[in-house]
Amino acid sequence: MAVFRFFSALLALIAIVAMVSDATPWLAGSGPFVPTSFETQWERISPNSLKSARDSLSSSLSPAAWRILEAAVLQFPTWGVFGVLATLCGYAGRRRRRVNVYVN
Repeated sequence: MAVFRFFSALLALIAIVAMVSDATPWLAGSGPFVPTSFETQWERISPNSLKSARDSLSSSLSPAAWRILEAAVLQFPTWGVFGVLATLCGYAGRRRRRVNVYVN
């Protein structure tokens, strides 16, 4: 379960960096707070992998599958997507309480 806690911390760090990146112009007073969508960030980092993911998903399932994924995940802010993933990994990696069933 330590692996899930490690991934939770890593994903939370990515979420915090993405949020600070979005909030910096607003905090500096040079513009409003505009969250960047996950698809936009992905396109900035690696446009070829985004295109190949779009093409492979559209060809293997259907073009509607990409539209559903785009509406469900890719249009959310980057910090929100990674924050949710960090929360899920943190929940999966939580320390469980031991229950002694032989206690009277």
